[in-house]
Amino acid sequence: MITLLIHGTGTLGKLLYSELKNDSDYCIKAFICDDKYYSSNIFMGDKPVYKTSEIEKYFSQDDVEVISTGVYSSLRERYNSYLNIKSKGYSFINFISKNAIVADDIEIGENNIIFSGVYLDYFGKIGNCNVIRPNTYIGHNFNINNGVYIAPGCNIAGYSQIEDLSFIGIGSTILERKTISKETLIGAASLVTKDTEPYSKYVGSPAKKIKTHEETGVLL
Repeated sequence: MITLLIHGTGTLGKLLYSELKNDSDYCIKAFICDDKYYSSNIFMGDKPVYKTSEIEKYFSQDDVEVISTGVYSSLRERYNSYLNIKSKGYSFINFISKNAIVADDIEIGENNIIFSGVYLDYFGKIGNCNVIRPNTYIGHNFNINNGVYIAPGCNIAGYSQIEDLSFIGIGSTILERKTISKETLIGAASLVTKDTEPYSKYVGSPAKKIKTHEETGVLL
């Protein structure tokens, strides 16, 4: 059994906790929260919460592992929070729901969260710190880099490339062999028929670029 710290006390932390608490593979020890978001020492009824800056006082790197949901509103901040905890020497797990279908040859990094109902086809690669929400299909030969968030109900065709810190909105479709460039935001229910430009927001069917965000990153 894995003794686990969950990093993040927002909505995604609640959703992950709900998946994990009924899974006999995990013993959830506590939550950790970045200092600027810390507001309570209890979360989800009875679980203690510790500030990220203080976790080394309470938990040895040899005794616990971590999974980070981090900050939902900024993918860049979420990824940096993961790197901060990693720099303290803690190990990260992947959580793959028992109700997900993941081809046995998928290459996968660490701190990935794959919810119920996800189907990942063969010959895919997943980097670090990605979230794939329920009922999403991703076709064969895909490549997902780091810090990506894919909302529920997306259909992503084969040979797709999703680069760092991109967000794919709920119910979106990405056609085959398309590249979602770094820090792209795809709005809900969009149809992506062409490669995207980096640091941009796309919406519609077909999806069109409506703004850029070079200075701020993807803010949700």
